[in-house]
Amino acid sequence: MSTMAQNPLELYHEGELLPDTIGFWWDDSPDWELVFEANVKNNTEGVLRVGLIRKNIDTVPGTENYFCWAGACLPANMDTSSTNYVLPAGQTTENGAFSAHYIANEKKGITIIKYTFYDLGDPDINASVVVKYAYSAAEGVNDNTFNNVSFSNAYPNPATNMVNIDYNLNNNASSASVKVINLLGSVVKSANLSVGSNKVSFDVSDLTQGVYFYSIIVDGSIHQTKKLIIK
Repeated sequence: MSTMAQNPLELYHEGELLPDTIGFWWDDSPDWELVFEANVKNNTEGVLRVGLIRKNIDTVPGTENYFCWAGACLPANMDTSSTNYVLPAGQTTENGAFSAHYIANEKKGITIIKYTFYDLGDPDINASVVVKYAYSAAEGVNDNTFNNVSFSNAYPNPATNMVNIDYNLNNNASSASVKVINLLGSVVKSANLSVGSNKVSFDVSDLTQGVYFYSIIVDGSIHQTKKLIIK
């Protein structure tokens, strides 16, 4: 069986190969600092000194973002890393070597940032990921949509097996659901909610350890999105 050739540099998150673009979105806690981490793998036969460049493709005015790489966190106005990571052949950077930080500051919209890792000796050896950060408190939603609607935080959180959410859903809601989304933007769990006071439970034992998000959707509008940790 043939296998696809590996790129000289590859980017991973929690053991999963990253696509070209990933997305984060949430609709509550706009002051929360969102942290995205990735690991870089050297698929060459030589030692690489890996640097990092950030490119702000489209940023929402009033938001903040910065990154940390190879032991140094840069000011928000610096795009090129001041340090490099010495990465032996076949090795992957340690956890925490790279982290990207985004703070919405209650500013709605989508910020798009590109992170490019490259070898200082040969910049043609590189790998990039585009990250879309979106804070979008529901707009244009009927004022009555979320009246008499309440949801508890998911518990336990962190979770290992089952996750529960208590809720009270008014009779005016025609549909509601909870969706669990991974960092690649894929829905990995989904459950419909019934009208009235109830509790929804779902099994997460088959999910890989790490950070996820769960969204409560009422009549097609996001009521809230929060972080869920699976351990």
